[in-house]
Amino acid sequence: MNQIMYIGPDVKGVVKRNQIFTYDPKEIKEKVKGMYTPAVELFVKMEDAPEQRRLAHKEGTLLNITYNNFAEKLAE
Repeated sequence: MNQIMYIGPDVKGVVKRNQIFTYDPKEIKEKVKGMYTPAVELFVKMEDAPEQRRLAHKEGTLLNITYNNFAEKLAE
């Protein structure tokens, strides 16, 4: 089974931070992509999740910039 984890900020009514899917959540990815295209990169394979989460919170990494920009966009 290929599990997917969302490591981005909460998106009200769409997806929660650290939510795990047992399927490829294509519809949810499309909704997130419609809000901020790069945010689709915040859906990661479960086996890569620990490293990707670390990168999402490490200052200056691409995932960190994506996470922060998406969080700012959601706060508007």
